[in-house]
Amino acid sequence: MTNKTSISNKKVYNNEILHALLEDPTKSLRIIAKELKSYRQKIWREKKKLEEEHVIWGYTAVIDEGKLNHVSYVMLLKMKPMTKELVDLMLGRLYRKEQEKQNVRLQDLWIVNGEYDWVLRFSAQNHPIARRYYETIRSLYDEYLLEKPVMIDVNFCLVAEGKVNPELEKLREFIP
Repeated sequence: MTNKTSISNKKVYNNEILHALLEDPTKSLRIIAKELKSYRQKIWREKKKLEEEHVIWGYTAVIDEGKLNHVSYVMLLKMKPMTKELVDLMLGRLYRKEQEKQNVRLQDLWIVNGEYDWVLRFSAQNHPIARRYYETIRSLYDEYLLEKPVMIDVNFCLVAEGKVNPELEKLREFIP
């Protein structure tokens, strides 16, 4: 059961600052303050509050995996109900950065509701490396799986991390 907070109990954050940081987290606080007709110190305090309260987890670069000669993948898993052992296994692997030992860049791991229970998004230098990672996940989580995971390679990314691909017109290359 999830802990749902009613809208009236949720904290109100400065959406303008959040939007500015989402748009470009490398933009200086001075520039953000100027755009928002505010003061740099006020922007700094609000940003710090957002970080301390983990509204903002961190900042990242959006990478075109293809330009690094990597292939992106999505793995879909149907899982049995969550157990302490499963959580310990997941957290241990994440804390030890096990995927990096397999030359895989784990981009996202979501626990979701719907037909699948987990969605992993990752990239690897080639299909054999991705396949080995898939087999590792399949074997390590075997007792927790309801069925064999699905792995899909990504042909083209239109939007990542809320950013529209600057080479969006390349989508036309997919027209037969």
